[in-house]
Amino acid sequence: MRSVPKAVLLLAAMALPIAAVLVSFALTDGPRVPQVPATVQIGSSPGPDPTTAPPAPTTEIPPPAPGDDDDDDDDDDD
Repeated sequence: MRSVPKAVLLLAAMALPIAAVLVSFALTDGPRVPQVPATVQIGSSPGPDPTTAPPAPTTEIPPPAPGDDDDDDDDDDD
């Protein structure tokens, strides 16, 4: 079995994803049409009223464990 040149492998690696996209466009009648709203209002949200939102949970960070402050873990203090 003879080896394949690197250029052929590179071309095949680039052509495979492009071919997959083109085939998917052919099967689905082209790219999807983006669904964009007719108007956009800045500062409004369609969600619940922000005044009735539950309060954010408060999490306390525990204090660090007491221990040796020596950063050098080696026991060879020459």
